[in-house]
Amino acid sequence: MTHTGPGTERLGSIAGAIDAADEEVRELVPRIWERDHTVWQPEPDEVADRLGWLDAPTAFAGRIDELTAFADEVVADGFTDVLLVGMGGSSLYPEVLARTFGSTEGHPRLTVLDSTDPAAVARAGAELPPATTLLVVSSKSGTTIETRSHLEWFWSLLSDAVDEPGRHVVAITDPGSELVALAEERGFRRVFENPADIGGRFSALSYFGLVPAALLGVDLERHLAGATAVLEACRSTDLDVNGPARLGAVLGVGAEAGRWELTLVLPRAVEAIGDWIEQLVAESTGKHGVGILPIVGEPVADPDTYDNRRLFVSLGTNEGIDALAEAGHPVVEIPFDGAADLGGEVVRWEFATAVAGALLGVNPFDQPDVQSAKTAASRVLDEGVPDIAPVSPADLLRQVEPGDYVAITAFVDPGSEVVDRLESVRLRMRDLLGVPVTLGIGPRYLHSTGQLHKGGPERGVFIQVVGDDPEDVAIPGRDIGFSTLKQAQAAGDLEALQAAGRRAGRVDLDALVR
Repeated sequence: MTHTGPGTERLGSIAGAIDAADEEVRELVPRIWERDHTVWQPEPDEVADRLGWLDAPTAFAGRIDELTAFADEVVADGFTDVLLVGMGGSSLYPEVLARTFGSTEGHPRLTVLDSTDPAAVARAGAELPPATTLLVVSSKSGTTIETRSHLEWFWSLLSDAVDEPGRHVVAITDPGSELVALAEERGFRRVFENPADIGGRFSALSYFGLVPAALLGVDLERHLAGATAVLEACRSTDLDVNGPARLGAVLGVGAEAGRWELTLVLPRAVEAIGDWIEQLVAESTGKHGVGILPIVGEPVADPDTYDNRRLFVSLGTNEGIDALAEAGHPVVEIPFDGAADLGGEVVRWEFATAVAGALLGVNPFDQPDVQSAKTAASRVLDEGVPDIAPVSPADLLRQVEPGDYVAITAFVDPGSEVVDRLESVRLRMRDLLGVPVTLGIGPRYLHSTGQLHKGGPERGVFIQVVGDDPEDVAIPGRDIGFSTLKQAQAAGDLEALQAAGRRAGRVDLDALVR
């Protein structure tokens, strides 16, 4: 049964401050449902046209038959695989679905490609047979450089393998985007035009998440029923009923009280949702010098390992949580019955993030600092990738002070063993320095935590590593390959971080993981 309440709270020293905000939160709830943009900012820009997620679960429940029929058609036509190309909000929830549910019998496997590392691209090309693979191109704007590059690459493979490559391509995008025109020109199998008032990271329960879910054979009725139950609870001004609003108060007031390091403790069966929550919370709250730092994929350690800026949220009862609470760390435990609750958790975190943004005084629906890295990367592509001299890891780590966090940003093959080695380095650094250490894989994190890195609290030390590319993969229609694109994105992000005054440098990969 989907849980809608606040769960069990053991908030320690911040309990009083959070309780004191209850009246403010109760007043926010009806204003959010009235689409009152002044909840977040005086102007309606990038608020009034970003609240469609409030209607998505109920609106899309009426499209289950359409989605199921489409998936049945794909199965009947003999497709064995689906390759979804997208970035950030367009790809993270499909990845959660694939890792959590897999594909039901008879339905195609789903592979998500959101990497510009040529080894990752080449592996997808080698493992997926074009003749029986459906390409899903997922982009709200239709112009995302990574996604368009992936589209042209796989289109060339389809063109060599089948007579009608367009019949192997589906687009999910906003009405009137460049992808709509391209789909008509090339004869795509289907275009799903998503409501334009749903922002990327709030789009999990729209076509962006539900088309992949249908293709996997996920029970859409149950998925959306849980989401709808939580959505209805979000209308209540009783915070014992409206668990998402209460969680938003814990996140927002907790961050203001110094507990801004949100540590997610998740059961293994649904650990993939941590990456989606990370983007939602970091990109929504990390701006104008404030923000919440999500920490995912970190095994629970001894309570003495953690500083006094941690806030722990656990889905279900997980080992180590009681010890953390007994040591004085604030802990929230949300009852969780398994993957069937996933749709409800999406709504919980969306509404909680909207409330937390209001309490922090930021607009959770924009991303003002993401463009800086894109602009720098575009300039690097025009002018040529520069040679960047690496610094020693020790020189960067000496700059870490109490209250900081360290972010390892790695432009490497996400399917390689080097990621596991970086995870080990991350935990050793945490224990050595006594501060949180996060790991982001590029370019994915540019559309996620990249906003927090540049716009959030000036407490980060950034260690960038870039993997070598012994072999490149050409991007059709361009005079560069994926290696050059990856290198430009890494150089652009480093430039943007340093321009924002962040402590950042590139480190030789072997020097970090040896």
